[in-house]
Amino acid sequence: MTRSWSGSGNPATHADLPRLELTERIIFETLRLYPQGWFLTRTVTHDTHLGGHPLPAGTSLAYSPYLIHHRPDLYTDPESFDPDRWDPKRPQPPRHAFIPFATGARKCIGDTFAMAEATLALATITARWRLKHLPGHHQTRPVPGASIGPGELRMQPTLR
Repeated sequence: MTRSWSGSGNPATHADLPRLELTERIIFETLRLYPQGWFLTRTVTHDTHLGGHPLPAGTSLAYSPYLIHHRPDLYTDPESFDPDRWDPKRPQPPRHAFIPFATGARKCIGDTFAMAEATLALATITARWRLKHLPGHHQTRPVPGASIGPGELRMQPTLR
């Protein structure tokens, strides 16, 4: 993980964000595997077509960012955790294939803030602490509820 504050023990700040590229890719990949909203709905506002099917205004649609993010036609080896898939030097998925904050008029207005905060939090935590899975808690499975998460994830922090 890139530590732009030279291991000083100080928290990462907004000024550090441009140098936390790997940390940001880790957050992106985590959101791809476990998008917060796993099941969303929308209402068609005007007559349109989707996949060749007519949809009149007022039609309710349901979609799943989780299922979209796990499609093998959009992501190579979609079940594996690979932060380097977000390396700008590698081919990127289509624009609307990564939607952890939804999309369109209902996209979360806090997406940029959430990404910045998560990146700074992860950089600050991992600069100071080493996280180790507790015995028997290596495998996580997505658990749907109001949001989706990795299920029971127990770890032990130790100072670096």
